[in-house]
Amino acid sequence: MKTTIYCPDIECDSCVKVLKKTFDGMQGINNLNIKKEHLDVEYEEAMIKPESIVQMIKEKGYRAALQPFTRKTFKERSRDFFANKHKYELEHRMIIFTAITFVLLMIIEYFTYFLLFRDDPVFLTKYGVWFLYATISTVFLSAAVWHINAYKANVTHMVGMMIGMTFGMQTGLLIGSIIGATNGMFIGSIVGMLFGVFVGWMNGKCCGVMGVMEGTMAGIMGGTMGAMISVMMLSDNLLLFMPVFIIVNIFVLLGLSYMLYEEVVENNENVKKIPADFAAFFSYCFVVLFLLGLIIIYGYKSAFVAL
Repeated sequence: MKTTIYCPDIECDSCVKVLKKTFDGMQGINNLNIKKEHLDVEYEEAMIKPESIVQMIKEKGYRAALQPFTRKTFKERSRDFFANKHKYELEHRMIIFTAITFVLLMIIEYFTYFLLFRDDPVFLTKYGVWFLYATISTVFLSAAVWHINAYKANVTHMVGMMIGMTFGMQTGLLIGSIIGATNGMFIGSIVGMLFGVFVGWMNGKCCGVMGVMEGTMAGIMGGTMGAMISVMMLSDNLLLFMPVFIIVNIFVLLGLSYMLYEEVVENNENVKKIPADFAAFFSYCFVVLFLLGLIIIYGYKSAFVAL
């Protein structure tokens, strides 16, 4: 008998080797031809069933089925997102956590300013917009990290490297550009690079050393480039550039969460939900923003805020 088993997670030679090793020498399977996103299997019906083959593939962490996998368009996914809240419970929770945390952090910053810095007549002029960008960046980066880690599942090397690269690059760019504007190229590069490497490494390890390397390299590049962007534009329209820059990076993070659901969560029976609670999410955001605030206010100043 012949059958086709659909497996959309077959993306590289490593995937092929894993599956070949799984079925190598197995009784009942006469021939196995692994192609992109599906397997052609010749088997002895009396000895093994297609459902058993599908289950063995799933146990290796891959999605598998006897019917082709369907993929919703962006419009269909958006409609389903608002109509089926139970299915997207974690995504809705992420939005709520993000909104509440942003508001609470802004309130804390407001009272901190009036308690400690209101006697400085130029404090808001120098730092106000940068604290706003730091808050936005911290909350959205933390939301993306929360979302990725709210699902426990095996990911392919391609998806894992994309996760590591995106987190390393976007973290480095956002943090590096903000600290670069307020504290100069050296401090901005160091802080942006360290944050980018750490976040990229922590999230890229979901697929092993390849994701770790991708996240680390992206963090190095993003951190130094973020600071360089701000320093090179200090005498240009930096304040006009930053809103566009922040928004584009936010869309990249939203795209990462969208990719996670499409490529890892959808039609995957092996996914487990392990979301962190609000207290943990808010605490991480607060600690990161507190550290960035100390660097912005008390660190070596750039010409942009030193005047």
